[in-house]
Amino acid sequence: MIIAVSGEFGDDLIKFVYYRIENGRTLEREEVNAADNLDLLLRQLTGLKIDLLIAGKISAALERQIFEAGINLISGIRGKSDHILKQYLDGTLEF
Repeated sequence: MIIAVSGEFGDDLIKFVYYRIENGRTLEREEVNAADNLDLLLRQLTGLKIDLLIAGKISAALERQIFEAGINLISGIRGKSDHILKQYLDGTLEF
C-alpha cells in the first residue's frame, strides 16, 4: 500500500510524505514537493500509485478528482506526517 500524507513544511511549500507500507511496516519514506495546480497534482499522485491520501483542508474539486482517480482520501487531518501515519496504521487516527 502506498500512502501520502500532505502538509505545509517550514519553507511554506506544500509537500507530502510518500510512504510505501507492507505488512504494517514502512519500507520507503520520501518527502515530495506537491505540484502547484490540480491537474499536475492529480497526475503526480496517480503516477506515484498512491492508494490513500491523508490531507488537511482540500478543495471540493480536488476531492472529487481524487476519488474519480481511485485514490482513497482522509481529509481534515493536521499534524506531523510520521505521527499521522503511525496513528493510521495503529487504528487510532481520529477523523
